[in-house]
Amino acid sequence: MKNSFSYIYMKVGKTIASTVYGYRAVPVQVEADNLSGNFGIQIVGLPDHTGREAKERIRSAIMNSGFEFPPFFNIINLSPNDLPKEGALLEMAAATALLVASGQLPQEFFEDKMILGSLSLDGSVHPSRGIMASAILAMQMENIHSVILPSASLEEVAAIPGLKVYPVRSLSDLETIIREDIRPVTNIPFDVPAREVVTDMSEITGQEKAKNALAYSAIGYHHVLMIGSPGTGKSMMARAMAGILPPLTLEESLEVTAIHSLAGLSRNRLIQHPPVRSPHHTSSDIALVGGGSSPSPGEVSLSHRGVLFLDELSEFKNSTLQTLREPMEEEKITISRAKAVATFPANFILLGAMNPCACGYLLSKKNHCHCRPASIQRIYQKIQGPFLDRIAMEVETEENYEWENNVISHPEKDSGWWMDKIIEARLRMMARNDGKKNKNLSNEDIHFWLNRWTQSGVVPHSVHSLIRELSLKNKLSHRGWTNTLRLSFSIMDFLEKDHIDEDILLEAFSYRRINHITALLSKFAA
Repeated sequence: MKNSFSYIYMKVGKTIASTVYGYRAVPVQVEADNLSGNFGIQIVGLPDHTGREAKERIRSAIMNSGFEFPPFFNIINLSPNDLPKEGALLEMAAATALLVASGQLPQEFFEDKMILGSLSLDGSVHPSRGIMASAILAMQMENIHSVILPSASLEEVAAIPGLKVYPVRSLSDLETIIREDIRPVTNIPFDVPAREVVTDMSEITGQEKAKNALAYSAIGYHHVLMIGSPGTGKSMMARAMAGILPPLTLEESLEVTAIHSLAGLSRNRLIQHPPVRSPHHTSSDIALVGGGSSPSPGEVSLSHRGVLFLDELSEFKNSTLQTLREPMEEEKITISRAKAVATFPANFILLGAMNPCACGYLLSKKNHCHCRPASIQRIYQKIQGPFLDRIAMEVETEENYEWENNVISHPEKDSGWWMDKIIEARLRMMARNDGKKNKNLSNEDIHFWLNRWTQSGVVPHSVHSLIRELSLKNKLSHRGWTNTLRLSFSIMDFLEKDHIDEDILLEAFSYRRINHITALLSKFAA
């Protein structure tokens, strides 16, 4: 039997909810009061159009859940008042605050609980964009001890450590929880299932140099560009890379899932493997890096802790590629708009793939290229310069191999073997660099290790001359050769060596192919 309200029960009801702002969730205090005046609901506190539409859903949900709707002028305030708010995630908290204000639910029960979820007209509760990010926020707030949210979101938030959850299917479940003193569900252990591998590395015959490049990239988080004729397996290599990336840690998993939750892409589950995003070359700048009138994350943020695969890289607009320069190096992207400034995480590995020319056969030994040198040069002008400097490896995919001899007599290493090697190499990298990735080594870090190795005698002093010689030969800028030296550390970790030697340096600098291709073009033009 529901409590019958009367004027003596009227008070300000308060609940705690959350809203999405940029890529973060922020707490919102929802206040409700029953005032004398016209019958209805007014929501204030800068709700968006979804929040303004919620008035009738809240009223219908309350009545269809067996509660009585207060026959007053019901005002709902969303605080802080100067922060724009998305309304869907706030609906259950708003309805609960109204029920508290009318005396039908006790205020004390909701003092230390965050309430999340949208409502249907029949009172059922549903997930909404940002639930995972909001649940992580609740875990971090000292005054919040548990979360009330839709049952459909339970699996998604179950692995958050220390979080206690009250799963509900409808608004009426709130009274049941209070009356029957139902205890919250505690988190389950974090367990990462094996990733379903679409393309295994063992399915790719040959391409040893490209396979090694993907492994080095996964170890040190270096950016890679694959260049090769059509049919040489560039897209297949990209699909295989998803299977060799180590699973996310709990902290990384929560971070990635929160971002995808804010974009409405988490599918009510915890993301436990690095995401791989593959936007089409017709994607706009905003779709790729994020933005909009109310800034939202783009593909570079959705690939955070994973891979951003740009197939047909040369088909992307030059302006679009240039927008990637900041996130490729800074691991974040800042979007400035008149209404707000938002900074999104963008710690991804860029994996690009392109044909060497329009027909694809510039580097082919089997087919003749019929493209004009000037038209090919325009392709490379788009990616050369600051963008290309940020890419550590330009690897050419092999066009031919001995099919009959390779397939049967030389079985390839599978994705599990490559992943184990990458995990071991990352452990060595983190131990040596005090938790820093090879991609983020500074010039000071690099010179420290080179000087230490040369002074101890394990590396000859001639290695410094070799670095200068290879940098000049490949026409590398300061950033370019620094990224190549960072790559040499990842090769060293993969090979389980304790120092860099001349062979490692030669291999690292061998991944610089674009300048050789443009030199080839100049020869053709002459």
